[in-house]
Amino acid sequence: MSPNNTRGWKSGVGLVIFAAAYVAQAPLADAADTKSAVPPGAVPCQACHGGHGEGRTAVNAPRIAGQTAHYIEKQLRDFASGTRENLVMGGIAKSLSDADRAKVAAYYASLSVPGVAGGARPSAALAARGHELAVQGAEARRVQACNNCHGPEGGGAGLSAPYLAGQMASYLASQLKSWQQGTRRNDAGNLMASVATRLDDTDIAAVTAYYAGLGAAAP
Repeated sequence: MSPNNTRGWKSGVGLVIFAAAYVAQAPLADAADTKSAVPPGAVPCQACHGGHGEGRTAVNAPRIAGQTAHYIEKQLRDFASGTRENLVMGGIAKSLSDADRAKVAAYYASLSVPGVAGGARPSAALAARGHELAVQGAEARRVQACNNCHGPEGGGAGLSAPYLAGQMASYLASQLKSWQQGTRRNDAGNLMASVATRLDDTDIAAVTAYYAGLGAAAP
């Protein structure tokens, strides 16, 4: 759901205060703007993830609209239990009951995935490497193709993996770094840590730029 020990979240205490103020002041989003009414448990999420789950680059909070309910609920459980560590998300997840987490997950899963604004284009070489890692992997480094788990064009794969297409490159990079450093560990099969430790900084920049560019909104 949220980044784990990433630079965008170092001011965790400030974000907790900001989220609390948002909950106190902001009315629930208009249900007519979404596919379902906003459950109360989702209101704190809007402070960082945006009113429609579109994500906010300023705090490195990822897009969560359209992620599967299974994935979102698992991340909330992991934040609540401490299996995935984050000051802000841990406090929010712990405040929710199991039923509330299920409602929040179902709500965000029901939202349409927002289009992404076109950003800076990577160089041709970087774009080619990103496509290669996503579609073919890197046999010499024993890295399987990301799409093998995350679905064609990074669109997600049911109960097994979240979508990557259109996700913020900064968030994806921060998570790969977290898997590398062992500060994110909530992958039961240890697969992501295995993949991330075989990627260098150039590979991370390449594959995250590739996925961030997918699903871009029409100009």
